[in-house]
Amino acid sequence: MPAQKTQAIVIRTFPLGEFHKIITFYTPDFGKVKAIAHGVKSAKSRLGGSLELLNHGTLLFNHREHRELQSITDFSLINGFDAIRTDFTCITYGCYFAELVDAIASEGAANPEIFDLLQSTYQFLAQATDVPLLARTFELKFLDCAGYGPQLSRCAYCSALLAGKLLAFSVRHGGILCENCEYRDTSTVSLLPGSCELLKMLRTSELKGLNRIRASERNHRELKRALGHFIEYHTERRLKSLRFIERTL
Repeated sequence: MPAQKTQAIVIRTFPLGEFHKIITFYTPDFGKVKAIAHGVKSAKSRLGGSLELLNHGTLLFNHREHRELQSITDFSLINGFDAIRTDFTCITYGCYFAELVDAIASEGAANPEIFDLLQSTYQFLAQATDVPLLARTFELKFLDCAGYGPQLSRCAYCSALLAGKLLAFSVRHGGILCENCEYRDTSTVSLLPGSCELLKMLRTSELKGLNRIRASERNHRELKRALGHFIEYHTERRLKSLRFIERTL
């Protein structure tokens, strides 16, 4: 098959021998793509500096169906997101977003919405006044794009309208349970109605509007716990970058 050309963001790199790397990209046209960058660690390689984690560029690769690893022909850098790399908090969360996409997104399944979300999040990240709130927004929007978004407006089990001073977020049932269905899951995460409303607001908000949204410490704790458990349920593991964030930030 002839070479394919698409925009791509580097979401993972892995050394292969002394001179090569396996690069995982996220693309709007092919979804997740894994490819070998031959000789990229050689001093003579023209691709060495461009294939760094989080870089956005134009990817040229030889695409073969049913092949686990493709072959990179060229990668032209569009944006290295330099403002992210000079801030420890930003680069740490940027790596988390990349790992989350790598953990859930499918290879070979085009999803331009995920690519656009990842790109726009990296563009906004250095401007965010509340990076953890941006992280919750990314998690929620990404889960929606990937088809795993939680039910927040009605009971996830019986579809009844929600009411009560505390709401029960069920990972197993995929969202909020009403008072009559809470007993169906004994490991729910409690949410204030205000935290649930905040989740619904984040789901529909544009990133550039996040700096106008204020969240209390309790809102932050509840959203982090609920979405964290939800993501762990779907990835079946605790992401390394998220553990690092919890230890250091």
